[in-house]
Amino acid sequence: MHLVAAHVGRMHTFPLPSVELVEASTISDALAWGYAGAVPNPPTWTHTNGPFGKFRTSTLIKRAVEAAADVDTDDRLNPVHPPLSTAQPDARLPTRQFNEEVWLNLTAPLKHQLRSTAVTSMDGSEAISSVNALRWDGKGWWSAGLDGRGLLDALVHLGFHPDSHVLGLVGGGGAARSTAAAWTEAGGRWLQLPSRRPLSDGPWDAGRTTDEPDITAVFDGDAELPDGVLIMAQYANMEGTVDERIDALLRAPYDGRWMLAAQHLACWRLLWAPELADALPSLGALLQQLVVAENVLSTYA
Repeated sequence: MHLVAAHVGRMHTFPLPSVELVEASTISDALAWGYAGAVPNPPTWTHTNGPFGKFRTSTLIKRAVEAAADVDTDDRLNPVHPPLSTAQPDARLPTRQFNEEVWLNLTAPLKHQLRSTAVTSMDGSEAISSVNALRWDGKGWWSAGLDGRGLLDALVHLGFHPDSHVLGLVGGGGAARSTAAAWTEAGGRWLQLPSRRPLSDGPWDAGRTTDEPDITAVFDGDAELPDGVLIMAQYANMEGTVDERIDALLRAPYDGRWMLAAQHLACWRLLWAPELADALPSLGALLQQLVVAENVLSTYA
């Protein structure tokens, strides 16, 4: 969030956001934080071994973002295929009426819990229980499920295109459903591989195939990994120099940072700030900045 905001701020007047990590087990708790705007018990952050959001945390984030700001993108992080034509934001989205808004990213188990007439769904993600992004504009809540769009963007960037590659799926949760829907909508075919919970029937059924996958997205963290090229939803702390970390990003199985960064950009582009889409960093640039920032923070761990 800080990296993208800093990038956007080079071309537009855009304040650095106040970022919080909110521990919540129910969607009502997450929405309550959105209204209250304060975290009663901030979680401990690995890089400082102290509460996230406190002075030391904020200072280190600022240093990391500044270090990453002027770094050129490694050519190896350039896209193999150009991005797919950008999906257009929903015309119902509000124009920005207030100086402050609340933007949320949801993780499991919150993605499947949202069922509220008080929240306007931009893409039908509530119907498939896969909401991962929310926006409070000062008058109402808006939601979208952009895990699938993010992974689609990441796969195309890496050279796997829905026109010519079959996607394997391990998992049947919210992110897997979102991915199956996005890949099918883009004209792609997919194969369900052995999973802890299989995908249910849904709008993605038209993309089902029995052909072997060219790359498989793994959403079940404890699954036995199939053969072939893999991209993971999971990620963990990295070690090494910036160059070594980029090497790791470019090796299969591909790290979950690809999906993390791509879905984050999709949130900005399609829900949070579509008017700033042209000012967003590319996926390769954001990953480069993320690696540099993480490398800086590792020196303080």
